[in-house]
Amino acid sequence: MVEIEEVEQVLSGERDADADAIEKVIPMIDRPSAVAHLEALVKKIRRDASALERVEASRAKMDGVEISEETAPSSAPALTAVPAPAAVPAAVAPFIIPSQHYTTIDKYMFDAGGYNSATVSIYVALPNVGSIPRDSITCDFTPSSFDLIVRDLGGKSYRLVNDNLENDIVPDKSKILVKADKIVLKLGKKKSEYGSYDHWSQLTAKKDKKKKAADAANPAAGIMDLMKQMYDEGDDNMKKMIGETMQKQREGKLGADGGMGGLGDMGMGDMGI
Repeated sequence: MVEIEEVEQVLSGERDADADAIEKVIPMIDRPSAVAHLEALVKKIRRDASALERVEASRAKMDGVEISEETAPSSAPALTAVPAPAAVPAAVAPFIIPSQHYTTIDKYMFDAGGYNSATVSIYVALPNVGSIPRDSITCDFTPSSFDLIVRDLGGKSYRLVNDNLENDIVPDKSKILVKADKIVLKLGKKKSEYGSYDHWSQLTAKKDKKKKAADAANPAAGIMDLMKQMYDEGDDNMKKMIGETMQKQREGKLGADGGMGGLGDMGMGDMGI
């Protein structure tokens, strides 16, 4: 391989002349090995000369191009650099905020179970509920309530809550089952003092249990409610008797007990009669 420095200093014609001179000397040598070395040298010099010729031809061509570029008048208009358009940020998918508005579940089926069964069941029909992620369905059980929430089912969220159960339940024995098109709630029954499970006839208590507890703490309030109920549901004679009694109580014409067994001093005027 011809080095660059050597190519710059030696012309291809001189290399060819060197090869010719060596070939003239070869017939004068009688040692075969020396002849072989000289013939190999001649071949190498010829290859170098050929490489030099290609380099010289390439340089001559490049020099001609440079000269024409320098002397030829510029006819093409100057190109104005056009700034590259600003990169358009990729569209970001909008963040979907889960619905916080709950549609109340007002249709379900209650099953009190068989005699002395350990649970009562609630069946809630929700088409395709089994297709949503399981963590989108929750139910919070407490001794006196349950709160079922189903999030983002067909673009809606649903809720079924009951804090006035007929009987208390056992949260640890309660569970939720998710089927393809429905949810089943199993509420664990409490055992009575006799060892059997509480009897259930319906899911929701007829009377508000919180109010019942408040009445137990305040008997007078409970009696007032009873009197008001008697007035609202009684016949004309019952309403007349209770109304006259209330009037006498307000006018102070009743005795200590008002003739009503201790009811005269309970502020029964608050009943709105």
